[in-house]
Amino acid sequence: MRKYTKEAPEKEPSGSSSQKQKREVSNGFIQSKALSKGYSKAEGWRTPKTFYVLISGGERREKDYFKMLLSGDKFKHIKLSFEVDAKRLYPEGLLQIAIDKKEYYATSSQEDAPDHFFIISDIDHFYNDLVRIQPQCSKEHIGLIMSNPCFEIWLYYGKEKEPPNDFVAPTDKLKISKAFKTYLGTKVKGGVNPKQALYDIKLAIDHAKKHYEEDNNGIPKLFSTNMFVLASQLLPLIDEELFYSDKRLMTSD
Repeated sequence: MRKYTKEAPEKEPSGSSSQKQKREVSNGFIQSKALSKGYSKAEGWRTPKTFYVLISGGERREKDYFKMLLSGDKFKHIKLSFEVDAKRLYPEGLLQIAIDKKEYYATSSQEDAPDHFFIISDIDHFYNDLVRIQPQCSKEHIGLIMSNPCFEIWLYYGKEKEPPNDFVAPTDKLKISKAFKTYLGTKVKGGVNPKQALYDIKLAIDHAKKHYEEDNNGIPKLFSTNMFVLASQLLPLIDEELFYSDKRLMTSD
């Protein structure tokens, strides 16, 4: 069985100062303090859960989306850690964090219940970087979740059935992501609250999967996201609590 602390994944557990200090890694990247956060084997036993580590290039919307899964013991089948390092939001930095986290948790991983690692990144202006890290992600068995232009396209598909064909993309590709975020706020009545968007996960999976396209490099085309891959893994682990233990949803029908 795996040991889990009672602390929320985003809180930093107690530990030696050497664990919390930055250290050099072989390829020149700095291993951040984030590696000492979250899951720990130091305290108490709990029923084993499927353990997911998400390494994100987004500091706000993405964490808000998964926040419900990070809070306490509501979900009995999953333990989730959300990692973000403001100094390493580029794909190569995210990959190094993912590799470091795999090493950090290796001693507690079990063959019959392996840990799962995913990088979550916008396409935005990282296209070439994402093409470069794809082979190593595959080699390291790290899922690479990409949204074009940004994570908000996943939130969009939780509300809308069809691609945003009326969105006029700026000619400057670096401005598309910002423009789409503004568009989302006007397109969807009342906007989209990332903290509540997890309730739309089933619709988002169906819509995003239906309209998914990628180019010759395996990168999602505009208005595509492969977030449905990760969401399809998470859904069976959270379905019971999310849709049958939530009073708001139980009375909505």
